[in-house]
Amino acid sequence: MKKMFWLITGVTAGIVIARKIEQNPTAKAVAEDLIKSGKELAGAFMDGFDEAHAEKPSVAPKASVAKPAAKKPSVRKPAAK
Repeated sequence: MKKMFWLITGVTAGIVIARKIEQNPTAKAVAEDLIKSGKELAGAFMDGFDEAHAEKPSVAPKASVAKPAAKKPSVRKPAAK
C-alpha cells in the first residue's frame, strides 16, 4: 500500500512540476539546458563505451569443465574434557 501511495505521489508531483516549468520561461530554458547537457553526457559515455569495446578482440570464452568439490572425510572430534 505504501508503494502505491509513493507512486501516485511521485506521478502527481511530476505533473505539477512539469506544468510549472512550462508556464515559466526561465525555468523552461533551464530545463532545456539540463536536457541538452544530459544528452551530451550520455553521448560521451556511449563513445567511450564503443571505444573500449572496439579495442578488445572479440574472442569467445572457452567452456570450462567444472570440477566437483573435494569432499572431506567426516571425522568426529572427541569431546573436550
